[in-house]
Amino acid sequence: MSYNQKLEKELLLNRLNLVLPDVKLDEIRTVDKRFSHQNCMLCGTQALLGLNLHFYSTPDQQVWARARGTIHQQGYQGILHGGFLSALLDSGMCQALFKQNIEAVTADMNIRYLHEVPVDSQILIKGKIISARAPLYKVEGELYVQGNLMVKSTARFMKKGFGKKAAC
Repeated sequence: MSYNQKLEKELLLNRLNLVLPDVKLDEIRTVDKRFSHQNCMLCGTQALLGLNLHFYSTPDQQVWARARGTIHQQGYQGILHGGFLSALLDSGMCQALFKQNIEAVTADMNIRYLHEVPVDSQILIKGKIISARAPLYKVEGELYVQGNLMVKSTARFMKKGFGKKAAC
């Protein structure tokens, strides 16, 4: 493991312990990056202006990442835009599926904004699969700031490519 990976895991653990106090550093596993997501604006490694989020799993099969909003994702003065927060949730839920080797796309998503999220907040992203009945998957996402749940969502994902018409 590289120094940067270890540092990233330690930074994540500091925030994660506010939500899951019993998780230890050696229990956190890297969620592998997907080739199909190289250009994703949130988790991709090739997206020029992307966030390049790194996701990690815990023993309870949840995935976690850390992010920081900036003035570039602002909606109202000093508050992160709801669309940006929605994108973070979607990314976390998608990564929970990737962790189980499932590639799926968002079919629908329900979001509950509990609190405003200030610009420059240190955000903890969570994704977790609730049910898996291929080709449909129900997933939940949550965003935390300083251990407080700020935004939560549930979504249904459809297996990627399901329902495509066959080429003539």
